[in-house]
Amino acid sequence: MKKYLGFVVATFLLVEGFGVGSAIAGDKYGAVATGPDGAYGYAYNYNSQDEAEARALYECGSTCSVKVWFANACGAVAKGGGYLGWAWNADETAAKANALAQCGNSSCEIAVWACTDR
Repeated sequence: MKKYLGFVVATFLLVEGFGVGSAIAGDKYGAVATGPDGAYGYAYNYNSQDEAEARALYECGSTCSVKVWFANACGAVAKGGGYLGWAWNADETAAKANALAQCGNSSCEIAVWACTDR
């Protein structure tokens, strides 16, 4: 019984330790930017929304704008037939599906997407 109790306590402390480590790590942010000429840029795993958006814009170029930002999740942008849609979700597949649905045209395809590690 003592061995079992020790195992339970050790497991609890280990799990709690991981929880504290995750809390200390903080949120991770991402962003996706697109431009009128087909340019795109994305960023993920940044410590703030501003940092993620700045990096996505840097990667995309001066004619771009941020379409979606996200925290601990995924973001996607869909384009097609002159239409544009974007979305975010905790799940990559759902983010892409929502972006396609927002795009509103059967010719829309995912142009760019990104996910944070958390």
